[in-house]
This record gives sequence, C-alpha cells and structure tokens, in this order.
Amino acid sequence: LIIIICFALMGFGLSKYYIDRKKFFSEFELFVSNISSNIIFGREKMLTIITKYNTQHKSADMAKLCDNYSEILSKKDIINDNLFQGITILKSEEKKLFLNFFSNLGKYDAISQSNEIKSYSTKFNELYIQSAEDCKKYASLFIKLAVIVGLLVCLLII
Repeated sequence: LIIIICFALMGFGLSKYYIDRKKFFSEFELFVSNISSNIIFGREKMLTIITKYNTQHKSADMAKLCDNYSEILSKKDIINDNLFQGITILKSEEKKLFLNFFSNLGKYDAISQSNEIKSYSTKFNELYIQSAEDCKKYASLFIKLAVIVGLLVCLLII
C-alpha cells in the first residue's frame, strides 16, 4: 500500500506541471481583462493595477509574475528575462509573447492600448485552451500510469 501511495504521489507531482499551467493561463486571462478595464475606465497607473490584482491571485506563478513586473516598474527598469524569475512553467515562445505584451503596456493612448490588449488576449486565450487540453490529457494520464506502475512493483515484490 505504501508503494502504491508513493507512486501515486509521484504521479500527482508530474501532473502538477499541467495543472499549474492551466491555472496560470486562466488567471492571466483575468489579469488581462482587469488591465483592459482599468485602462479604459479607471485610468490608474500600471503599478497600482498590478498591486491591487496581486492580492487576489491563486496561482503561485502568477504571484511571482506580478511581483517581478511590479519590481521592474518600481525600478523603472527595462523588461527582460527577469520578469520570469522563479517561473518554470512557461516555454520559450510563450516567454517571448509575454515579454512583448508587457513591453507594449503603457506605450499607447487608452483606445490603442485597449485594442492592443484585445489582440494579445486572443493569443492568451489560445494558450489557455491548449493548456486546458494538455491538462485534461496528461494530468490524469500521469496519475493513472503512476498507480499502475506502483501496482506492478507491488506484484513483482510479492
């Protein structure tokens, strides 16, 4: 029983990557809509928007992204790979998309910025859909495979 539980925990650990990606992209879509509505209606500064949103997050990776971005904004630094410090769930092409998105924030007037955010929002929605499909496929697969391997190991030991 202990062997099966250990293998099941390993399966949960492997599936956590896909679950975290799905949660991150889901929260990022909310983040983008929050930014868009604040730019159009609230007209608050980006650092204020990020700080307010950062108290509402559920994903650890989203919290790290918000912290890194607010730190870059407060230092008035150039947006670079420091934005992803501590975030391991993003692929390199996704990081490029995020860098472009965050680099373009605040460069346009409110209407142009809103249109820019909408175009990025469709790309982020595609990433969310893909991560949800991957989570559905692979998260349960890793758990099931780990339990099966655990059972096989138990059978071999017996």
